[in-house]
Amino acid sequence: FFEVSLSSTKYFISVYAPENSAYTLTVLADIGAFPRPGANGRLTARQLSELQVQISWDASGFVPPGISDAKQYWVYSSMLLESDNRTNMAVFLRPDKIMNTVCGLQNNTDRQYSIIPADQCSNGKCNATIDGVITDKRYVFNIVAESYRGHRMAYAGLIMRTNWEVIRQAANDRTLRVVGAVSGSVLG
Repeated sequence: FFEVSLSSTKYFISVYAPENSAYTLTVLADIGAFPRPGANGRLTARQLSELQVQISWDASGFVPPGISDAKQYWVYSSMLLESDNRTNMAVFLRPDKIMNTVCGLQNNTDRQYSIIPADQCSNGKCNATIDGVITDKRYVFNIVAESYRGHRMAYAGLIMRTNWEVIRQAANDRTLRVVGAVSGSVLG
């Protein structure tokens, strides 16, 4: 995402790609129609239960305000392979699997997980619950903000390893016998 002032009449844009690639160039006369991810695109996640993760993000903003507003947020979730490793700090994951751009998310996932209407956000904070995650697997989560004018912008993305351990007994058997004996003699 780059902003270029319109004070010049000539622009030269060059893109270098070592392999076959496709790019989209969007030129807007009214930059206030383009969503800007809140908190610089930072997402947070927490595991709610063994099979659920909650993703949270700050609502997108518009500069200058009043031109457009957020219509909805597209929630993306994808389980990563063990061989999926981040290769470059400028690219979220690796050059052939980019997960922090709108087109990268569309090309590298089957579809969005869900769509959250912007009016479901409260006090500038938005949440989505992802069901069906598998324990001890890595997932990439990301959000795409869409304005009422149809412009979309991806957040920064997040990689998370799910880790849910169900503890069925609070202590080992020996400790429980000692606690039972002491409780029995005190209460008993």
